[in-house]
Amino acid sequence: MLAQTDFLFHALRLGDTYMPLHRHRCFELVYYIGGAGLTRLQELEYRYEPNTYTIIPPGMPHDERRTEDTEVLFIGFSLTSRDMPALQHGLFQDGPRSPVLALLLSMKAEMQEKNAFYAQKLNMRISEALIEHSRSVAPAQSGHPGNHLLYAKTFMDENCGQKIAVEDLADMVGYSYDHFRHLFKQKFGMSPIRYLLDKRLEKARSLLRYTELPVTAVALECGFSNDAQFCTLFRREIGETPLSYRRNEYRSTLDSPSLPPTKP
Repeated sequence: MLAQTDFLFHALRLGDTYMPLHRHRCFELVYYIGGAGLTRLQELEYRYEPNTYTIIPPGMPHDERRTEDTEVLFIGFSLTSRDMPALQHGLFQDGPRSPVLALLLSMKAEMQEKNAFYAQKLNMRISEALIEHSRSVAPAQSGHPGNHLLYAKTFMDENCGQKIAVEDLADMVGYSYDHFRHLFKQKFGMSPIRYLLDKRLEKARSLLRYTELPVTAVALECGFSNDAQFCTLFRREIGETPLSYRRNEYRSTLDSPSLPPTKP
């Protein structure tokens, strides 16, 4: 067995209610069968929806603010084997066929029926659920989690001029959107959205400086929806309009002293 079940509850929490910050001595897996709301794990806030779940380490403060009626399963567990990979905290998306939910519902049935060896069956099921979780967040072909992030970063480097949705990047490397955003910022010091914007602006500055492409073409070449969005973001981030930047860079080039030709 990889884990031992400490508690299991199935409940319906009404919308517009709040569970204040609290903590447990064991791990907790909170599965959102239905509903919507926000949950904060220490300093990070996540938006939950149906078929998402959180994994919360022992002692970590967490809360829950339900914006809709929420059907939820709470499972407390302890790790009992060193063979279990380290569990990252955060919000995760269950697989297409909801394998984690199926195992948790099986645990609920075992808890209710209490047939012979039900405690051992609970420990088997939570161990299986954790294996399904580990498979989904760390696909075998992708290697170490850090490689997932480098792959996503390289993809943005090479395709910053294309339409890229961060949700698609997260799905591509096997993470939920919130977990991917958290890990990316932790590794590279900025959110994936911020990184993608910086890469697009870097490419835009280069095109404005070294080509005669019109602003509309530069905007589309760099992945912006239209020239209005591009001009607004460029001015906010760079401090001047794209045309002003181009004029100033051109003047700077003219004003630079030329070097004397070298003697053969």
